[in-house]
Amino acid sequence: SMDAGTVRGPPSARRGRRARATMPITASDQAFLQLLAQRKVMTESEAQESMDAVGQQLGSFGEDGGLRATIVALNKKLALQDLQIRGYYAGTSDAPVIYMALVNLASDDIAKAQGDTLSENEVETLKRLLAVLGGADDDTVEYEALRKERGKLGPGAFDAFCADLVEKRWLNRDHDNITYGPRSYLELSDVLRTHGADVPQMVNY
Repeated sequence: SMDAGTVRGPPSARRGRRARATMPITASDQAFLQLLAQRKVMTESEAQESMDAVGQQLGSFGEDGGLRATIVALNKKLALQDLQIRGYYAGTSDAPVIYMALVNLASDDIAKAQGDTLSENEVETLKRLLAVLGGADDDTVEYEALRKERGKLGPGAFDAFCADLVEKRWLNRDHDNITYGPRSYLELSDVLRTHGADVPQMVNY
């Protein structure tokens, strides 16, 4: 479970620059981070709506530069906790969509990224699924073909496991087609690249 906590700036005014970089996380910050953690993934427009709603209840985020300036400021506050809000470009060039998520920087490994919630068989199956998708045309595989990669998981366990990966946004399912979900791109991009996946352009906040 994510606990953004409170980061206190150093008391010395002589270290003003560092103090600004480690300003305390406010109630508004905390509320937005909890929403982002619960939702797993948001588009920038959904994030703006969430920030507006939080701001009306708990007060402004204190940044005049809009959504991105607020996220840049939040990332500075999160730096000491190995957390970061990351985004990537999706959609088309005419109608771009930016997805974002709260990423644990200490977890670039599949098992760690999923926390302690996966069994050893599930970790191995997930690694295999990510590799199979990366080797497919458009990083997309039909679900029935993917079921052949279930390893030691029984058919029912595999179906439940995949449904959970889709719900948590690690995978996307469009009818019978499976591809990478937003969290795989944001949290496991280095892993996907090793499998030859087409990783989208990232947004640096």
